[in-house]
Amino acid sequence: MRLLLGIALLLALVGGGTYLAAQQKPGVAQGLKPVAVSVAATKSFDQKIDALSAAIAEAKKSGKAQPIEITFTEEELTSKVNQATAQGAGSGIAAQNTEIHLQNGNIVATSTVNVSGVSMNVGVVATPTVVNGQTQLVVKEIQTGALPLPDALKQQLNAQIGSAIDPAKLGLPFDVSQLQVVDGKLVVKGTVKP
Repeated sequence: MRLLLGIALLLALVGGGTYLAAQQKPGVAQGLKPVAVSVAATKSFDQKIDALSAAIAEAKKSGKAQPIEITFTEEELTSKVNQATAQGAGSGIAAQNTEIHLQNGNIVATSTVNVSGVSMNVGVVATPTVVNGQTQLVVKEIQTGALPLPDALKQQLNAQIGSAIDPAKLGLPFDVSQLQVVDGKLVVKGTVKP
């Protein structure tokens, strides 16, 4: 009986330790201020996309290329990402409580993902780049709290995050000339094609 009780206690300690380790924040998330999610920020994001759509329509109407510049805040990006994940728009790894931070030329995304029934905090640092008019996020690092991220999951995250964000695939016919993080904002500059 004592042996069974000892085994049960050991399993409880190991399970509790694993849970606590999974709940720790990754190093990249240390010191980041929380980013608020709001309906107003989501609406602001959508209004900027509507303005882009109007520029596209004008370029088609006039037959002339139109320069564009759009600036997104951390709040707008965080709110839109959370709206999309709440609606089940994502595929692959399900993320919750995602926050987008813009600092030092990088995009830092923090989120909680479920791995084999265990919620794990994940932090991703990516650098936005432009290659031949198409935007990409180059993943620099993926971190978890105290638990190591399985290689298969790390590869899946890297593929999802690091893949090209192609405006043409989104039905937005424009070439991006500049994509950068400036003063806590993501600035996108480009040219709308007629």
